[in-house]
Amino acid sequence: MNTYTAEGHTDLHPRVNVSVVRGPVTIAALDGELDIATAPALLDGLLALLRPGLRLLVLDLSHLWFCDAAGASVLIGVRRRAMLLGIPLRLAAPRTRVARVLNVTGLDRTLAIHPTLAEAVASFPAPARRHVSRERSGRRTRAPRRTH
Repeated sequence: MNTYTAEGHTDLHPRVNVSVVRGPVTIAALDGELDIATAPALLDGLLALLRPGLRLLVLDLSHLWFCDAAGASVLIGVRRRAMLLGIPLRLAAPRTRVARVLNVTGLDRTLAIHPTLAEAVASFPAPARRHVSRERSGRRTRAPRRTH
């Protein structure tokens, strides 16, 4: 797993972290705040992921609790690069505040957004995601406990 940290200059919430799990579906989980202070470094980090050979990308927004217009422009930039490289992109599990920004900006009509990470991964054709395990779906999935 690679972690990219974009340091910002705000007093309240100065950073956003990205945890990356690579596999048949690459999952980049954003955690924190995507705003004017963190957007440039985050865009650089996400664009670095988009290179030939990457087949499928999901941005997990379940722990992104703020996104402003600069953050929306990061998502647009990632979408543009992904399209140029022929890499399908999905967004997963945006929180209410982030979903509102996606709606107001119209990005909810141009980006494939799914309510959960599992649904975003499942939206890709089965052969492309064949080897994605439950563990790759992130911190919310746990194996059932055995009771003996």
